[in-house]
Formats: sequence, C-alpha cells, structure tokens
Amino acid sequence: MSFLDWLFGARPCCGNDEQLAAAVERVIEGTDPRLKAVGNVRQRLSPAVAEVLHFTRELVGRLPPGIEMSAENWRREPLLRAFFVRPDEISDALSRSQDLRDFLGSPAASGLGEIHCAFAATRVERKALGPAMENGVLRQDVARTTVSFTDFRLVGFSATEEALRRQIEEIVLEELVLVALRKITERKAQGADLIAYQQLLKARLRFMEQSGAGLDAALASEQRPARDLQQLRHELAKNEAELNAIQAASIGLGATIEATISALQGAEAIIRPEQITLHLNAMNIIVGESDEDASTIRLMEVSTINPDRPRRVAFLARFPRQSVVTKRADFDALLRSI
Repeated sequence: MSFLDWLFGARPCCGNDEQLAAAVERVIEGTDPRLKAVGNVRQRLSPAVAEVLHFTRELVGRLPPGIEMSAENWRREPLLRAFFVRPDEISDALSRSQDLRDFLGSPAASGLGEIHCAFAATRVERKALGPAMENGVLRQDVARTTVSFTDFRLVGFSATEEALRRQIEEIVLEELVLVALRKITERKAQGADLIAYQQLLKARLRFMEQSGAGLDAALASEQRPARDLQQLRHELAKNEAELNAIQAASIGLGATIEATISALQGAEAIIRPEQITLHLNAMNIIVGESDEDASTIRLMEVSTINPDRPRRVAFLARFPRQSVVTKRADFDALLRSI
C-alpha cells in the first residue's frame, strides 16, 4: 500500500474539515512523524494541504472519460491509433506491463472483470522533410512534424473510473510530498559539500599563515602574500555565511515544515499541467485542423519530480481482464536449451 493509499483509503476526497484534518495528519506522518511534537504544525500545514486538494481535484476533473483499450476500439478511436501502429500492439503493451502483472497477482484484483488505470507515455516530436500538397502542388521537401509515444507506463489500477480519479489525486499529492523531501535532502547534500570545501580553505589558510603564500608567492614577480591571505579569508567568510544560511534552512523540524509547505504551494509550478490537442493524420504527422485526413486527440501533459525526465502525457483507460495475456514458460524450449 502506498503512502497516499493509506492517506485517503477508500473514502472520497470531499474537502470537509474532518477530511482535511485527516489528510494533514497523514502528511505529517509521511513527511516526518517527529512533526507531531511541533505545537502549531497542523495550523501551518492546513492551508497548503487544502490548496493542493483543490488543485488535484480540478486537475483530475479536466481529464476526459476513460478509453476502452481493445483491438476493436482501435479502429474507432484516433488516440489509440496515434499510440499504437497495429491493434494487436494494445494487448502486447498491457501484457508487458510489470506493474499490471503485479496488480493482477494481488488481492486487490480479485474478482475484477474490468480494470481502470491511467496510461502514461513520453511524447516525442521529430522534424523531417516529406511529400505534401501546397497550393495544389505536390512537393517532396516540405518540413513536417511527426509524433510518437514511447516509454509506456500503467498506474492507478482501480475497479471503477471514479476510484481511478481518486487514485490520481493521491498520486499528485504524493509527488509533492516527495518534492519536499527531495529539497531537504538536496540542502543537506549542499551543506556537506560546503563543509568539505570549508575544511580545504581552512587548511590552506593555516599553511599560508605559517609559511607565507607558498610556492606561488615565491615564484611571483611581485609581493602578494598579504593580498592572497586577504582573498582567502574573504572566501572563507563567504563559505561560512552560505553554510550558516543552508544549515538554518535545512536543520530542524521547522525547516521540514517550510519545505513541505513550499512544495505544496508550488503544486502548479511543479506538476505544470497542460491540456494539449494534436491534429494528426494516419502517419502521425501534425496537420491542420481543417485537413481532411486529420484526427484530433486530447491529452493531459505533466512534469514529474525528476527534472531530467521529459514531460509525460496521460489518458484514462479501461480494459477487460482477459485482454491481458499471461505468458507461460515454454518447458519444451527450456529443455532443448539445457
């Protein structure tokens, strides 16, 4: 069970005082249980948690209804044709998902005939030259943009779409809690680097005070020891000031509270949700909306906690359990390989 599964359980996110209080308590537990000892922590966290709950419900509410993932629906649904070249690739994608296989092997999947989830991918755009009609003339060197989708991932497995939308709200909040913890870790790492650099500066200052400015000064064409010592002391003072500022911002429970509030209040800047509309032809080339060969797909695109990862697109999906092919071991092939 994830932290946010535990956070909200099976209850709908309703935003009343009781629900908000429970959410704040669980956020405290998930961030640092020692925060319970801080007298006013709940009052400080409550406004930020309430804002996030409103943000996530609004975000999830903008997602279109779930799409049936099946070979039959591939022929009717432009979004599926944009993601999968052939209809049989849908079943392959479902069957290859380790997350889905783990879910199907869990008690939560017992008795489910239909599964709802969020289908996420990375959108890749490439520029290329190709044939196209321009002003009634066929040209071979027209710049076109093709779209493809890679790195599929299925998340939020649920029995109904309503439950799935609640799961996505939980996932978004969990992402923000992780951002807060990451900020705290980065500050501590930065402080450790400054401490190591400070030790080097102090060692160099000690040597220079004992023997002048060292070999550099002995070989210099002018007398520089005093100026070098002054610059080194200035750099050491700057290092100490930076270290004191970081330690003040990263040590203690107050720093944890502030980092958590900052992450929660920056939800929109961190997740950066954007609804995108693509007009694609049969070759997944971006065309104009009025193009006779155009099909329109709409997706939600968001960023993640890892700034090195590309933004991800997602849509809600549903599929019958039997569409997931369980691959069994080929014992005959195994024996032949021995």
